[in-house]
Parts: sequence; structure tokens; C-alpha cells
Amino acid sequence: MKDKFPIEGPSAKVTKDMCDLNNHMNVVYYQHIFEDGCYGFFSDMGFTAEYFEEGFSSFTLETDIRYLKELLEGEKAYPYFRIVNLNQKLIHYAGIILDESGEVSAFTENILAHVDMNVRKTSIMPEKFYAPLQSMLEEHNQTGDIDFELRLKIK
Repeated sequence: MKDKFPIEGPSAKVTKDMCDLNNHMNVVYYQHIFEDGCYGFFSDMGFTAEYFEEGFSSFTLETDIRYLKELLEGEKAYPYFRIVNLNQKLIHYAGIILDESGEVSAFTENILAHVDMNVRKTSIMPEKFYAPLQSMLEEHNQTGDIDFELRLKIK
């Protein structure tokens, strides 16, 4: 499965304070792992400090997470990401969290808006930003179809 999600984020170890009364990782920490794990992916997409200084950023418009297999205290979680689709204003990306045996513990998909921070509104991406994203999407599509039904779409 991870071969279809070519961008690897940093792993996280499930600690006691991340667990709930069911003695497994609480759902809020799946979001933390996805969020903390995607900084390198966002940088690869072009959302760098220099780009922010130019007055652009991204806002998350929608997120869907599916919890597929519990993670227990002491286990490691490994996030991976890929672009699913994009247009000149929006990016649809997906991620998975694998456990140590390589099984999918969670799946997420997200819609990001490219934002002009001067007016704090969705804006068209400059070509110098958009063209590399198109190339990244093509590379990610070459890894094959995602084995999950996608619930989010760019309209």
C-alpha cells in the first residue's frame, strides 16, 4: 500500500497519554500524526517559508478520516501522502497511517485551498507554483489507483 503514497512523513510512537479508556490511540491523535507528518509533503508541494513571504498559503477546506485498525500503546505509526487531484485553486491529497506490520490504520483525504494572504481568500496559483504540482500529481498517479473510495472531490 505504501508504494501508492510516495511521500513519507516522520513516524510517531503511541504513548500512554495518547490512549483513551479503550486502551488504544484516541482519534484526535490520528489527526495529529497526519498533520505533523505532512510538513515535508507541504514543503515538497511548494508551501515553503519563501512562498509564505510572497503572500501565499493554504487553508484546509475539508477533511475525511477513516479509522481502520486500532493502534496500541508502544506501537509506531508511519504516515504517507500523495496528491489525488488539483486545479488552479485547490489541491486534493490523501494520506495513510501504517502500523509496524504495514497494515493501514487510518486513511485521510483533504481539500486545500491556495490562499492569497493579502486578502485571505482562495486564489489562482501562480504558474511557477502550479506547474511543479501538476508534475507531482503525474508522478503520484503513476503509482496506481488508491485502494479506497474517495469521498471528497474537487468540483
